[in-house]
Order: sequence, then C-alpha cells, then structure tokens
Amino acid sequence: MSHSLKCDHCNSRYYSNYFTDAVTQTRTYYRGIPAAILLTPHVIIETSLCYRFTWSTVCAWVSFTNNARIYNLEHSDARERFPEAFRSIQPDLSPSLLSDLFFLFALLRDRDEEGLCLVHSSHGEQSDRLDALLQDRTLRWAGPGRENWDHVCNKCRLQKDVSGSRYAIRAVVVDGITIGRPCCNVHDCQNPLPTQRSRFCETHRDLKMICAVVGCNQHASPNKQTCPEPSHRALEDPNGRSALFILRRRLERLQTSSLEDEGTGVSEELTEYDENGECPSKSEEGNTKPRARFGRRRTHNEQLVVATCGVILGRATMFGSEGIDGVMQFLKNMFPLLLPQVIFFDNACSLKKHVIALKEKHFDNCIMPVDAFHAKTKHKESDNFCNQHCNAAQWPELFNGDKWIFNSSAAEMTNAWLGGFQAMVREMRAARYDFFLDEVIKWRNRLTIEELSRVGADPKLLN
Repeated sequence: MSHSLKCDHCNSRYYSNYFTDAVTQTRTYYRGIPAAILLTPHVIIETSLCYRFTWSTVCAWVSFTNNARIYNLEHSDARERFPEAFRSIQPDLSPSLLSDLFFLFALLRDRDEEGLCLVHSSHGEQSDRLDALLQDRTLRWAGPGRENWDHVCNKCRLQKDVSGSRYAIRAVVVDGITIGRPCCNVHDCQNPLPTQRSRFCETHRDLKMICAVVGCNQHASPNKQTCPEPSHRALEDPNGRSALFILRRRLERLQTSSLEDEGTGVSEELTEYDENGECPSKSEEGNTKPRARFGRRRTHNEQLVVATCGVILGRATMFGSEGIDGVMQFLKNMFPLLLPQVIFFDNACSLKKHVIALKEKHFDNCIMPVDAFHAKTKHKESDNFCNQHCNAAQWPELFNGDKWIFNSSAAEMTNAWLGGFQAMVREMRAARYDFFLDEVIKWRNRLTIEELSRVGADPKLLN
C-alpha cells in the first residue's frame, strides 16, 4: 500500500513517484525513471519487471493477457502464502493493469529522454487520462519528427565517387500491412469514435438511424439496422444466411481466436452480403440484388516506409484504402524537403502515373521501381508503361553484376513482424493503437541499429 505526505500550505500531496496539485488538478511525476512504479494504491511494480514485460511484448509478441498469466503462474506459491487478512486484495496482475503499465512506463521513458517531467490530469480512470499524452507523442512523431527518421547506413545508402564528385543513393521500400482498428463506417472518415462499440463518429452519428442497405435512405426500425422493407429486413435475419456464409464467419473467428485478443470478446465487424447471405461479387447482369453493410468498419492498413536495411522510417494509417494519392501524400509528409533517391513500391507504376498526371515536382529527383518480387508476380510483361518507368533493371546503380545492391523485400519482412501484433491492437482505442505501434517500432529500430553497428554497417543520422 502506498503512503503520501500532504502540504498544508498548498494542499499538494506527495507520493513515491509523483505529487498531485489540488489547484491545477494535475499529477506530476518526478524526473527520471523510478526504481518502482506506483500504478494503483495497491500495485507497485519494480522497474526491472516493467522492462521485462516491455521486452516480452516487443520481441516475442507476448500480449498483456499472457504477460499477466505468466507472471501469476510464476508466483502462484507466493500468492497462496498471502496473509489471510489481505485476501480481499489478491496480488494478481491483470491484463488491464499491464496495459496501463505499458503506456505509463513508455511515457515516463519518453519524457525522461527529453529531460522533462510527465504531467497529466489527476482525475478520471488511468486508462483515459493518458490518452492526451499518447496523442501528443503520436503527433510529434508524424513525418520527420520520428526517431531515426533520417537513418542511413551502408545497407540502405550507396556512396560513389564519379569524376571527382561524390554522390549518394538512399533507398527505401513502401508497403502496407492490414492490421486495423475500429473507425467510423463512413468511408475514409478519420474522426474518432465516441466508444469502441460505436459504428459512427459524432459527426456521422445520425447515420446509425439509416437502413444499412446500400443506397437505401429510409430510417431503420427500432433496435434494427434495416428498414421495414421485407427484402432489406431479410438481410439482417441471421436465419436467412447461407451455410457457406456461416462457415466462413466461423473460420474467421477461429483464425482470430488462435491469436491473443486481450479478452475483449468478438464483436460484429463490417460485413457486406446480399440476400443469399453471401459476400457479393459482380454478376454478368450487374449488381441488382440489395446489399447491406453491418457491423463496424476498420482502418484499411498501416502504410510503412522501410529503409532497405530494415529500419522503419515512417508509419501512417490509411483509413479507406491503399489509395495512390494517399501514398503520395504520405511520402511528401515523410520527406518534405528531399525524397530518397530510390523508392521501391509494389504499385510503383500507378504511383508514377499519378505523379506525372499531377505534374508533381517533388518526385523529380527520385526513381520508383517495382520491387523484384512483385515485378515478377504481379505486373504484366506487356505493360509498357511499367517496363519503361518502373523496371529496376534499367538502373545499373541498383545492382552489382547479377546481384541487387538494395534489399527491396525489407518491407515484406517487416510486415511479417508487425503483423504479430494484430490480435493485441485490434480493439485498442485510436490513441493507444497509434502509440503502441510507434513504441514497438521504436524498440525494433533500436535493436536493428545495434545489429547494424555490430556487423559494421556504420549506421548514422543524416542530421
């Protein structure tokens, strides 16, 4: 149990990690990383254990739930010896406690590295009062503000001397990975949801009263998502869905439950199907059957910019789709002054067409080849535009003999790692979702850079 001292002059109360100000109603943590963190009045966790939980999550995809389970199992004997008089306060760790600990500990480290104190409101739930600080860090890390944003090394930058002049070629890979968190059901809407179970943001909340059938503007019946029209109501009736649809949904749930979902349970996701209960595909006669969209929409993908050495330089959430214009704007925000000279992208030909159509000068000094894997498997040999503008073989700077100089598959390998967190973040609020991904990326980058130093790749920052 924690103890505190109160100042009778200003009414501030001092705890082991922080003090509370009665006037400003804030909690200010002392400078530095404490030996133990006071998480709740009855839970104090040593910093060494906090690091262990963090490393388990970052390096081995161990969820908050499984971290708690492992810890409780390791200390089951101690729990049994807990004094009978204190049985009402079981010394168990829960997933929610470890979730709060992960974000609080990360914020304390973040402020300590900047030489600042962590300050937040002293009111409300622990999980809620950290949100503003999490959002602030996410905004600060957008684009060039991200740690190691300007990283270069011998595996992602080529330097040559030509005719007495020295030039450098920096190479990155752009790719997206589908992870997703709940978002507004209106396509490409980026407004936050009022709750995790909401289907619409506050701006579009009136749409929840409209029939879920595409193109229908009638009001939905009470406690229903469709209007009284029989053909529309039939879409909402689970008894009318085909066996194939039901089996597909069971398979999706099985695949999800095979990963750790933090115990939040399964909720209805955005699902589109026709009167036969099938996910619709366009028929030869056209789309004439009514189609409905039920459940919650999720963000489309996380777009990454990865140096060819494996260091992640940037991340952005794509809400509606992996649209070409969205990728272009992402790159401009990431590199506002000078783009890398080489940008590998699996859909580089479409991006190049878009840049040419807009006469976008920002991309004049970079090439955009399709990475070798997708060039062989996804792009037609008859595509003259792609061969002319995005065929990596036309630039001798990209290969040495019969070997590529840059690893254009760096993003694919990174996606395999980042995808391991999907079950952990799928029900997180936006503030926690963004911060969590940025935090695990930060630590992966630091580990990658340590390895690059060990193998003599000479990692450094441009500025």
